[in-house]
Amino acid sequence: MIECFDLIKIYEDEQRQLRIPALRGCDFQVKKGELVTFIGPSGSGKTTLINILAGQETISSGTVKVDGINLEKLSIRDLSSYRLKKISLVDQFPERNLFLNVKVKENLSLYSTLDKKDLTPTIEQRNKRIMNDLGIDHLTSRLAKTLAGGEMIRVAIACAIAKKAPVLLCDEPTGQLDGENTKKVKDMLSKVSEKYHTTVIVVTHDLRFLEGVDKTYIIRDGRVSAILEKEDKTDQTEFPLKFKRHIDSSKSIRIPELIYKTLKFEDNVQLEMNEESQVTLKHPNNIVPEKVTLEEKTKLRRELILENLQNDYHKEQDIIIETKNLSKTYRPLGGDVQALSDINLSVHSGEFIFIVGPSGSGKSTLLKVLTGLEGESKGEIFLLNEHFTQFSDNEKAYFRRNHFGIVMQHGNLHPFLTVEENLYLKDVFAFKQKKTQLNKDNFSKLLTLFHILHRQNSFPSEISAGELQRASLAVSFYKSPKIFVFDEPTANLDSDLAKLVIQNLFQLHRDQKKTILLSTHDINLIQKGMRVIELVDGKINRDGILKEEN
Repeated sequence: MIECFDLIKIYEDEQRQLRIPALRGCDFQVKKGELVTFIGPSGSGKTTLINILAGQETISSGTVKVDGINLEKLSIRDLSSYRLKKISLVDQFPERNLFLNVKVKENLSLYSTLDKKDLTPTIEQRNKRIMNDLGIDHLTSRLAKTLAGGEMIRVAIACAIAKKAPVLLCDEPTGQLDGENTKKVKDMLSKVSEKYHTTVIVVTHDLRFLEGVDKTYIIRDGRVSAILEKEDKTDQTEFPLKFKRHIDSSKSIRIPELIYKTLKFEDNVQLEMNEESQVTLKHPNNIVPEKVTLEEKTKLRRELILENLQNDYHKEQDIIIETKNLSKTYRPLGGDVQALSDINLSVHSGEFIFIVGPSGSGKSTLLKVLTGLEGESKGEIFLLNEHFTQFSDNEKAYFRRNHFGIVMQHGNLHPFLTVEENLYLKDVFAFKQKKTQLNKDNFSKLLTLFHILHRQNSFPSEISAGELQRASLAVSFYKSPKIFVFDEPTANLDSDLAKLVIQNLFQLHRDQKKTILLSTHDINLIQKGMRVIELVDGKINRDGILKEEN
């Protein structure tokens, strides 16, 4: 169904006279009806690969064949036809896939008729069957904009099946989901490949996709470094350790990270073969390798053990966020959806608070209402001793500009400005138009801190979702607002980058003593002694200090 041979993609930066390789000779094959994952860290080339398969990016050299079609030979008109008839793409931000102001069933109807002239009863019946098969029939009459993250991804997948394209591409479909909703999405994709004979490709950093799929390609630095079949996906707990690596079209392989570090390789490696044809890797300077031990994996937190806030927790503290009986109700046709119910909350200056809860619990809605990005249905909000709920929309926008640093799940950057130019917006809106007024050294430090300096002259559409989140974080800290609001800021980052970003946020919090509200589904990011607010069904279920597990 899909074949790629020596696939190379190089981006040309004419302004800086740079050539940036995103894919460096990628080789792989996917059979019809397979569920295949490409797993790799941020910047490994995953998003570039899926954009090429989707017909949204051209290749620099090599061969890409999908369902018998050579993509490198297609005209612009033929590419449009290919995207319409052969490919369905589920974006990492599913809001981009759906018409948010219409019902779920109407979204499926729209996708069903993309390549057809009218909506026949047969198509209607098929869509009902799809919604029933994929377990979303209870969402039929909901407006898409009222769906929780997990629900929105599953509806986007259902719409892709309604389109009847033979290939389904999913870009980080579970980055913003908790474990339960991730399992639902994985089960749905398995059913799609088996029941609808659709070829499914998932690109992700989520290691949970190592299991339950037909094949996994490990991608690093734009190359396939390993291919894992179902039987290969077991942890190694005893010696000898075995590493299965892919030989690409240039006869190159990637040395496993553990071997590279253990043997202390740098620029060269020495290979020796004896008379029995046994091959040994050695350091060319005979440096003694390190001792290898099989260490236990870091224990993951299974539950949150919280200690209730003491009665005098806020004593003599400056309360800068307070809500009283705060509620939010969406009123789409087909019934009300209660997103928040009677939220009573106090936050004092300098707190770092994690907001947790399953997908659909109200985390994102709470942050949007607190910042005035959405209106409350009832209740009151007080910010910095101001009665925020009595502000007009213009006054709320002015308040956000002066006092908030906000990063939502899909990033906050203006699409037609570079990362650096997005920085200027704060000053433009404050009527400061000269670039000389900007502290560019400080901004460069922030970009470096969040590992995004290399993208300062890129547009948001040119960078991955993980890079977009890191860039948004850097921009949010510029000029140091009083309150930071982060909605799943590590959702699209691999585990190493997620830990790095959280550690940087902890350090900035210690240095600047700012107030931070951060929502996440990853409870392993939270440190002992941090305040945690747990939401369940739009209500505060628990509010306390994290203790270590026994």
